[in-house]
Amino acid sequence: MISMKLCDLLNNSLGIMIADEKLVSGIVTDNRDVQSGDIFIALAGAHHHGRQFIQDAISRGCAAVLVEADALNSEEQATQVSVIAIPELKNVLSLLLAEFYQSVEFNQANMIGVTGTNGKSSIVRFITQLAAANNKTAGIMGTLGFGIWPDVKVSKNTTPEQAVLLRQINAMQNQGAEFIAMEVSSHGIAEKRTQGVNFDTAVFCNLSQDHLDFHGDMEAYYQTKRELFLTVGLQYAVINADDDYGQRLLADGEITAQKISYGLNPSSSEDRPDVWVKSYQVSISGIQAEIVTPWGEAEISFSLMGDFNLSNMLATIAALMVNDQFELVELTAHLNQISAPAGRMEMYRPEKSADPVAVIDFAHTPDALNNVLVALNAHKSGELAVVFGCGGDRDSSKRALMGSSAEMADKIWLTSDNPRSEKAADIVDMIQEGITDTETFVELDRESAIRSAIDLLKGDDLLLIAGKGHEDYQEISGEKIPYSDQAVLLASGYQLAVGGVQ
Repeated sequence: MISMKLCDLLNNSLGIMIADEKLVSGIVTDNRDVQSGDIFIALAGAHHHGRQFIQDAISRGCAAVLVEADALNSEEQATQVSVIAIPELKNVLSLLLAEFYQSVEFNQANMIGVTGTNGKSSIVRFITQLAAANNKTAGIMGTLGFGIWPDVKVSKNTTPEQAVLLRQINAMQNQGAEFIAMEVSSHGIAEKRTQGVNFDTAVFCNLSQDHLDFHGDMEAYYQTKRELFLTVGLQYAVINADDDYGQRLLADGEITAQKISYGLNPSSSEDRPDVWVKSYQVSISGIQAEIVTPWGEAEISFSLMGDFNLSNMLATIAALMVNDQFELVELTAHLNQISAPAGRMEMYRPEKSADPVAVIDFAHTPDALNNVLVALNAHKSGELAVVFGCGGDRDSSKRALMGSSAEMADKIWLTSDNPRSEKAADIVDMIQEGITDTETFVELDRESAIRSAIDLLKGDDLLLIAGKGHEDYQEISGEKIPYSDQAVLLASGYQLAVGGVQ
């Protein structure tokens, strides 16, 4: 654990002289995160000012409070811990954090940052699982949570704010983390949340239209992502050569890290990426492939679906192999322990051979549903069916479009999906407006719809259950009712698919 005298921290970082020698063990900006010995930084937020929560932070055991340099009120002056006014507190917070965490040996853990529009969560999860399967102590940070695998705790943000981020990294390194894989969002980069993190490897998976309300346009969005690859001290840049923006990064002379390209679709032998696929086959059981890398060739097999997951696996393998701590064949032999993030192309195998393989995915927009069905069509050997609905009190214009996207399947079951204050039957009627000639069944009870699909489909068919992903409730008439697609499958004799292609 790190500890530092309060007087030394303020003097060394900001040149502020105080007499308080109380030991500080952490720095936090959210009173709810305060642990005994922390400094609470009382900043102005979007809706509340941190000064409102000073007494709560003190009751939780904070060692001191820092506030903006305007006059302290009498209540703040009368507290039993030091409340110190700091000029331009928000702007100097990075200096405080850098001083406090400078003793953290970030090189103790190999830091891998993963950025892109889609695939960050999967790649981070795959890196962590594969490193752990190869007897490395591996940490994860991002949408799925943080912690040493498999003990993962819930996170508030994809990329936490700086004080939380550095504290989490420190905690994982205290637990012996050898690798830490971290999602790096464009918001996190733009807001400087990753300052103080010494990334060894950065991974770029793709870039497509998203977050333009924040960035303004695609060029600004790209330039924000690019900043990760300009991080001082970055050793390796693992980049998707199938993506147009990835090609820009590969051609970028200002990126001094060693570049390792990966991809599925070289147009000729001359432009093959460093990590590429010689051949691959997809089936209802997953993906088999022969890959070529700078570290040799290997045959790989895993129970995931979709070309994008093969691409994500190439990124995972490259991000781990660049560190010279693994043998390729030994590393890839453990792909049979990889599973998808909860609710994201999550495959379930039936106990009965007469039942279809099922896939749960969070797809709840027309594009997302279309993309998932396109991916699954490549894997099917029989028919492809989908069970889905649309949420109530949300964009009703997408409902018919969802119906149209669902026609990529051979059979459709329409059901409820968080109808909220609307009637599920009315929502289904609007979805049906987009369906022209695909065989369609309506069953408003979601569990019954899934069971109906299982009963009607055959062993070589494939069933997609879309829309809710890992959610464990249905929101109906203002009440959240416990419900889980996964639980329905498990109760129907299904098991999460982990392993190689069967």
